[in-house]
Amino acid sequence: MSELQLWDDNPTTVDLLGFTSIVDTVVAALQSPSLDPVTIGVNAPWGGGKSTVLGLLHEALDKEPGYRVIRLDPWEFDDQFDVRGAVIGEVLQDLLTAYPDEPLEDPVNDLLERISWARVAASMARGRLVAQTDELVKAFTPQSREDAKSLAGFRGEFAKLLHNLPPLTRLVVLVDDLDRCLPDAVMATLEAIKLFLSVKKVAFVLAADQEMVRESIAVSLDATGRGEQFALRYLEKIVQLPLSLPRISTDEAGAYIALLLSQRRCEQEDEFAQLVGHAQQRRAQGHSPVLADMQGLPWEPGAEILGLASRFAAGLAAHRSGSPRSIKRFLNAFALRTRIAERHGIDIDASVIAKLMLLEDSHSKDFETLVRLQEAQRAELLERWQAWGRDEQDKPAEVTEDSREWAASDPDLTTAPIGPYLSLAASLVSLTAAASMTQQQLTWVGGLASASEPHRRDAQAEIVAALIADQQAVVAALVQRARRESETDPLAESLVHIAVRTPELRSAVAEGLWEIRKHLMPGAVVELDSSGVEELQALIPQLGTATDIDPATQEFAKITTERKP
Repeated sequence: MSELQLWDDNPTTVDLLGFTSIVDTVVAALQSPSLDPVTIGVNAPWGGGKSTVLGLLHEALDKEPGYRVIRLDPWEFDDQFDVRGAVIGEVLQDLLTAYPDEPLEDPVNDLLERISWARVAASMARGRLVAQTDELVKAFTPQSREDAKSLAGFRGEFAKLLHNLPPLTRLVVLVDDLDRCLPDAVMATLEAIKLFLSVKKVAFVLAADQEMVRESIAVSLDATGRGEQFALRYLEKIVQLPLSLPRISTDEAGAYIALLLSQRRCEQEDEFAQLVGHAQQRRAQGHSPVLADMQGLPWEPGAEILGLASRFAAGLAAHRSGSPRSIKRFLNAFALRTRIAERHGIDIDASVIAKLMLLEDSHSKDFETLVRLQEAQRAELLERWQAWGRDEQDKPAEVTEDSREWAASDPDLTTAPIGPYLSLAASLVSLTAAASMTQQQLTWVGGLASASEPHRRDAQAEIVAALIADQQAVVAALVQRARRESETDPLAESLVHIAVRTPELRSAVAEGLWEIRKHLMPGAVVELDSSGVEELQALIPQLGTATDIDPATQEFAKITTERKP
């Protein structure tokens, strides 16, 4: 039995993707006297390596004399009511801990008191406190800039505190996962940075998906009537130096996968470190591929690792964003499938499993077509399919245009014993149920799961007018499909749409959504809340207490529950 190799989703301090150049650029910017204070934005989509970059940056800055680095994750704050105060409080408390020999206690406590009184006033304004005492009433009384309970003079006092702190050359605050926060928390974090903490000696590095942050700003400012117009200018005013992490090319993805596989195969850490250093050196010199000319290394990946990595990279490049997270998720799925196949006594080459998984993952309709065929029909289709991929004959009518690159890739499946594996894969993703569905039902499922809103709306209008038997089959298929989709918001929206208009299926939809709770994103909570269906709305408090779901979804469900009267 082969060893089961799995990769976690945690940031790493080993640079396998050539992020060193980005880190060096940020360090150089932080050392520039003309950028003081400064806010740097590190932009990439979810899973694009932002947290890894912050980890590498933290490690590099820890070596700089006089630098103090603080890492914040605002979406993890216990106090989501006052995120602005929490951000400021974290910074102040860290300074107090980091410099115990400096006279910071009094000035820090004075600043913390200003934050505390601002929180009292905010609580009263939102009806969380009933003001009956003179002290609480004072919270609403405008204070002078010099008053110890006023935030008006906070920035000046904070600047004075840092100026009088000789051991500190630069305070660098790394803000991660800002794009996971709810809109109001995003705005509160940016306000803390711009209005209160952006003073001499301070630098911020914001790691986030810029588009998501911009959308959060727009949502938060919608009440002003200028959300969309103002969001871009607001973000540009805060972030002086924007940097975008590069998309991973096919060659880089191949090198990354090969390094991940090598990390598990290479028994000596120092030998793997030399392999990584070799890749970094070739990357810095502009050589490609980076995993070449390895003869002088004590250990190098063999042809099996390099070939498998190349096939994975080529297959993933056609339909994925090229993020490190998506690559790791696919490798984990591949490892699990390989182990399950072994346990079922299925003797099949790993490269064949890899090719079939790429078909299942990127061209699910074609994979379902392959599953439904008898062995002789399957072999005949594969022969015509792969010949089309090699530009030797016309496209088979049974397959989609997008599958051509997959068909042309190695290995050749026409002689591979893929029948037992396909049966296993079909049972794992419940494609056996799909095989018994009518073509019309399959068409509805495809439309309801579509990322295109017009296509989704058309399919929704048709399915709610269909027979109840059709609706039941489609609901079951949508739930099964959600278990293997990375983007579940369209599926969840369609399931809710069906439940709203078909009372007979409300319980089934609610049960299905609960079964796939691990795959739900915050958008599903919005759909449940606005549905007006009791069975669906009852899921929200359950999601708020669930510990086996996406943390952002859990937090949004919790907040939605708390907002209800």
